[in-house]
Amino acid sequence: MSSVKNQPRNNWIFFLMIFLSGLVAVYDTVLTIVFAQFLPEMEQNPVASAVINYGGVPLLVQIKAAGTILAAAIMCRLVYTKYRVTILPVFIIQLLLFGYLTFYTQDSLISDDAWRTVEKFVEFYRGSLFF
Repeated sequence: MSSVKNQPRNNWIFFLMIFLSGLVAVYDTVLTIVFAQFLPEMEQNPVASAVINYGGVPLLVQIKAAGTILAAAIMCRLVYTKYRVTILPVFIIQLLLFGYLTFYTQDSLISDDAWRTVEKFVEFYRGSLFF
């Protein structure tokens, strides 16, 4: 393995993609908490539905958190290898996930209050969202 000095100077781009991918994962997890009461009926991912049926939303949140930490750690390590290009598809998929979580509705591709989901995320962190 080559030393850090021999790495391209654009590694910061990969770390930015990792950071933004992690941010989308946190966004997804917060929405899981915010919509916990509706999630058993709304969840479209069959694996997540199985986890909810087995251990409830708290187990799903724990698995998502552990998966996010593991994925970010692996990608940070990949930055210093020839496989760092694999970070780009992960980043693109996370951007698509953000779009899906934010804008998708059952009735149309973009809802009238499309940014309401982002507002709920911010409200969660401000502590002004009550359950």
